[in-house]
Amino acid sequence: MIDLAPIHLVLGPGGAGTSTVAAAGAVGLPQQQGGSGRRGKTLLVSLGRFRDVSAIFGVFASPGEPVPASQQVNILELDTLAMVSQMWGSVRSALTAGELTGTGVPGAGAVVSGLDPEEILGMPGVESLLALRRIRDEAASGEWAQVVIDMSGGVDPFELMRVPQMVADMIERLWPRHRRLAAAADNARIARVVGMVDALVRDCADVDELLFDASGVHVHVVVGVDRDGAASLDRARAVLQVMGLPVSTIVANRVMPEVLSVDAQTPVAPDRSSWLDDQIAAQSAAIDHLRATKDEAEVVCVPWVSGSIDSVVSLRKLGVDLSGGQMAAVGPRAARVERESGSGLDSVYRMTWKQSLPDPSGLQLGRSGDDLMITVSGVRQRIRLPSVLRRCVVLGAFWDAGDLTVRFRPDPDVWPQN
Repeated sequence: MIDLAPIHLVLGPGGAGTSTVAAAGAVGLPQQQGGSGRRGKTLLVSLGRFRDVSAIFGVFASPGEPVPASQQVNILELDTLAMVSQMWGSVRSALTAGELTGTGVPGAGAVVSGLDPEEILGMPGVESLLALRRIRDEAASGEWAQVVIDMSGGVDPFELMRVPQMVADMIERLWPRHRRLAAAADNARIARVVGMVDALVRDCADVDELLFDASGVHVHVVVGVDRDGAASLDRARAVLQVMGLPVSTIVANRVMPEVLSVDAQTPVAPDRSSWLDDQIAAQSAAIDHLRATKDEAEVVCVPWVSGSIDSVVSLRKLGVDLSGGQMAAVGPRAARVERESGSGLDSVYRMTWKQSLPDPSGLQLGRSGDDLMITVSGVRQRIRLPSVLRRCVVLGAFWDAGDLTVRFRPDPDVWPQN
């Protein structure tokens, strides 16, 4: 069994300070991870195009290569365009090799020679998949005590986590496996390309399993201490729940010292009218909201600082702790499946799990083969149904007191007959 390093996903809305928190959290993580016995440095991975993380540490970026940033941390800034270029070069070589001797694909050289790697970027998700595959390889390398992923820089973390399944589905639609195998049987050179495509599909399944393994993945949500921050947390919690990922840490960033110095539950005098007092009151109320909706997550307050954050020393002063512990299963992974009534074809089954819904009117359900398609807060998630429900049709769903229940009835066309 591969011993994967623990992975910490740090995400948050634009402007929340996600990159800074990820960097500070990487610096603060211990070199030895809990009782696993794993020892080594922390790898901080950035998916941003503007090299923000290397600027925070004050080091020169070397895209695609881990760069030492401190005694405990290396940073890896990924150049996805270069990764696509390398992959396309391999496909081009496999197609054109041997054309002069008649063993290549006829005319392939003329077709592919005019294509640039950028054209492949038109296929949604390829860049992100290659980045996730590299992260998987680093986590499995045995070189790192833990891997911290800065999911800022214009990256939509929820879309990023859906990429492996999306790419696998798209490949299957564009070039189904039975057609790939038939093409490979007719031409040895095409077989090389088919092998690369099949490896990519296997990587999709592998990365998808890695991302949603709550035992090895810890999610930390960074939010601003204001009304917008509270709203973004509510949305993030709802989407992460339906994905089956519990939130380990809620990081309230840029908290004023006056708020940190008193109990957040202490009411603020109503006659205060200065701008500073208004901000203190707003932040106190926001922290109250974060603590009230945290579930099992720990709420960490990061102080506002007036100086620049551009060194390991300044990062350590923030005191960000991303260590996190083992979290209980959430969402569909913790669902209860029960027979509600009836028997045989007249049975009614229900599948129930705890689910936040900031906007209940946005809940949408669908069915795709053996999977339930559910949309929460604008993000669609595919959920593999238990075996008994795969032979049923969806009757509908309702949400009550924080529980989402989906009801099913046996499909007479596939239900076993006595």
